[in-house]
Amino acid sequence: MSAGSVPVATSAGSVLLVDDDTAFRFAMRKALARLGYDVREAQNGREALAALTQGEPPDAALLDLRMEGLDGLAVLRRRGACPTRIIVLTGHGTVQAAVDAMRLGAFSFLEKPVDTEVLKPLLAQAIAETQRAKSGKDAPVPKIVGTSRAIDEVRRFVARVGPTEETVAIYGETGTGKEVVAQHIHLASTRAGKPLVALNAACVPRELFESELFGHKKGAFTGATADHAGLFRDANGGTLFIDELAELPLESQAKLLRALEMRQIRPIGESREVPVDVRIIAATNRDLWGEVRAGRFREDLFFRLQVLPVMLPPLRARPVDIVPLAEELMQRVTTRKHVLDADARAALESYDWPGNVRELLNVLRRVSLFADGDAIDGALVRRMISASVFAQAQAERQEQRVMPTQLQGPEPMPQETTVKPTTTNLANVERQHIETVLQQMDGNITRTAIALGIDRRTLQRKLRAYGYASTGED
Repeated sequence: MSAGSVPVATSAGSVLLVDDDTAFRFAMRKALARLGYDVREAQNGREALAALTQGEPPDAALLDLRMEGLDGLAVLRRRGACPTRIIVLTGHGTVQAAVDAMRLGAFSFLEKPVDTEVLKPLLAQAIAETQRAKSGKDAPVPKIVGTSRAIDEVRRFVARVGPTEETVAIYGETGTGKEVVAQHIHLASTRAGKPLVALNAACVPRELFESELFGHKKGAFTGATADHAGLFRDANGGTLFIDELAELPLESQAKLLRALEMRQIRPIGESREVPVDVRIIAATNRDLWGEVRAGRFREDLFFRLQVLPVMLPPLRARPVDIVPLAEELMQRVTTRKHVLDADARAALESYDWPGNVRELLNVLRRVSLFADGDAIDGALVRRMISASVFAQAQAERQEQRVMPTQLQGPEPMPQETTVKPTTTNLANVERQHIETVLQQMDGNITRTAIALGIDRRTLQRKLRAYGYASTGED
């Protein structure tokens, strides 16, 4: 790795540039230097991990997803608690990988070739968030926002189980806020003044799980150059939050079960066990009982963790909470006083949000970035959801065009441009309008969705219900 920094009069922040294409790195380094950034380079995933996890982490990183050896997704999984906000770089054929990167916590994305006019404000936003995290200003726990019955039940659960000492299992789709709920449970407990230590099991290499959880003694294995306390001892007296629980290897599951039951651990290389006082909160987006039946998760550990289970609702199950949540999240992504107009609120509420709160947060980042003023309208929100650079790239790669000859569904398509419904049934009126717009757009799903003012998934679902076999399903 080239560790030399570009000399600048006043640095706008440090940026790690990760790409295995030497020519691309050279061009981007010059562009970043002109923007006033202190640039470091990594030519592969291993160098990137070293830069992110050793010494002072950079303020932001630009990470290519497709690299030989350790790719960008692996870097995201293994970066641990590094506070650096990472912007992924996507090219042809990497759109689905970019989706996966966002699920792994990437800050945002940019499509190659990179537009510096878009890059500059995005980098400034990423650097500001990283620097707030480094300074500890992100310490306040995010609120559990919403007025729906489902979210009220979550709040009641937190209030009831927080003061207990029992193990908690949190279930929910990716992005539903499992770690936020874990933080609130910890704060509601008698352990609130003690450490809350988090482990994302998906980010730890399989061979290092035991050392990460239980620690090791110097010389216990090759590379063990110093004693390592491990997360159990780091969390002693407090709470250990294990996210992505289903990723734990079976051998580590057995030792976790023993630690839960005996309240003792044995670090690697030690001849005696060490007592620990730790409360466990575990979380997963998987069907854990299904993992048990498949032989990937221990049945005894499953039942040991099922003392106090809770299921977090997906965002689509509580649409009444979407706008209040968006307004709360907007305060986290910008200092501008943005106001959502009625159409913007409707646009947010009409989308399914398969990525839940995390996806909403990323869309709001883009909305804030591209807003011309403080007022946010529905057109901008829909553009950021359905017609942003990323959505267009996804559509170009995955959409199968519905040709005019395929527009014959189970009933003949009317040939008139203006459809006069023969019935007052609202569903029939809606169907005829959708089919007319689809025909006018030459069967293009994305353009039709934009013209109708609905999201692409909703349109695809309606077309399937009407009997169309080819709807460009992602």
